[in-house]
Amino acid sequence: MSSFLKDDCYLPSNSYAAYIEFHHDEHHRRGFHASQLIEYSLDPNPDAADDKEAPPQKLSIAFSTADVVVLGWRLGFIADYLRDNKLAAVGILPKRYVDLERSKVFVSSIKISPVGKG
Repeated sequence: MSSFLKDDCYLPSNSYAAYIEFHHDEHHRRGFHASQLIEYSLDPNPDAADDKEAPPQKLSIAFSTADVVVLGWRLGFIADYLRDNKLAAVGILPKRYVDLERSKVFVSSIKISPVGKG
């Protein structure tokens, strides 16, 4: 398992990140070439209006081959690295850690949907 998944939900790159990987767990990860990035948006999670336990933010990332939706807390940091082309990887941490360090990014789910399928 990547060591960043034990303590952090994202891994920034010191320089240009050629790929952005999404880690669901230690056995499953999927990467997209940064050149496939079409757009992204950071918005309030609409499900959080009815469920106070739901993650408050939703980061939607459109690649040419798939759409990725990341739910979590303090996702602005990930969006900043994405904007600067310095986001190398994103992973999930258990929700029980969300309040331990209030300045840390926490990702509770990653959903990847292929474009044009289904």
